[in-house]
Amino acid sequence: MKVSGHLLKMTVEDGRPIRYSLSLDEKNWPISDRLGKKISVRFSGKIACVECGRSLKKTYGGGYCYPCFRDLPENAPCSIKPETCDHENGNEQDREFFRDYCNVDHFVYLSLTSGVKVGVTRQINPPIRWIDQGAVQALPIARTPQRKFAGQIEVALAEHMADKTNWRKMLKGEVDPVDLKEIRGKVLKWFPVNLRGYALEDESIREFEYPVLKVPDKIASHNLDKIGEFVDTLWGIKGQYLIFENRVINLRKYSGYHVEFEM
Repeated sequence: MKVSGHLLKMTVEDGRPIRYSLSLDEKNWPISDRLGKKISVRFSGKIACVECGRSLKKTYGGGYCYPCFRDLPENAPCSIKPETCDHENGNEQDREFFRDYCNVDHFVYLSLTSGVKVGVTRQINPPIRWIDQGAVQALPIARTPQRKFAGQIEVALAEHMADKTNWRKMLKGEVDPVDLKEIRGKVLKWFPVNLRGYALEDESIREFEYPVLKVPDKIASHNLDKIGEFVDTLWGIKGQYLIFENRVINLRKYSGYHVEFEM
């Protein structure tokens, strides 16, 4: 079967294991059932902005043309640093974005990816957010009514613990077992005093299982811009990575690229 189109990040369906589908021109093609089989991947050389569709030579910020990357509210600095959110004081487009995306409930969470990390996500995003990070466990520890408050809690906790994932360790599954509820009890004292009322102490731990047969001993990341075509055996899928016998590839990195898969 050959399928092709402009890539978006893979879609997921929670399960044990998680079920993945390629997203090509917003059509979904299941791929979890292709483990152990050879897959051909070919980049056509064409790239389109994931927002406006204009043809590109390169993308910015995960699939955008430069004007969309520069101007869209979702690409403002607070997309990376939520504690800096100031959309409510911007133009009408910013204020609309604030009403729909920022001035809504957000979770602060602990997740186990390459180790324990702290993160922030909108209420509607879990568990997809945790799956995209390759988390094997996740636990919400706060719920705030605005994004910036969640970001302020995250910044306070990040002074004492990680807020990023080592993607190679995540793919290898080199994670020591931990008790997230015990860690939650320790980190609550790091909350800013004025935000401690948003703490959650009764949430359950979510666990995730990924469709992975095995992982290569040496993790080598494939670059479609340098080598636009390859054939390899699919060994697993985790986060937004396809894990092949001889390489791994982060499909989210190539959002907007026109790619053909033969499976």
